[in-house]
Amino acid sequence: MNVKTRLDPEIHAAAKIAAAKEGISLTEYLRRLVQSDLERRGMNTRASSRGNRGDRNANSDSERIR
Repeated sequence: MNVKTRLDPEIHAAAKIAAAKEGISLTEYLRRLVQSDLERRGMNTRASSRGNRGDRNANSDSERIR
């Protein structure tokens, strides 16, 4: 599934910096934020049942693509 969203320029820039500091893509950074929030709320994301998509050690989007 693809999701398109708009971020304020300041938030976008800050998120890119945060992702770079972690050595991951902006997409991976945002995916991890959403997954973390859902887990914190106790919601079952079923991400682990989809192979590498739920792998928090994946460093880039291309590592999750088969």
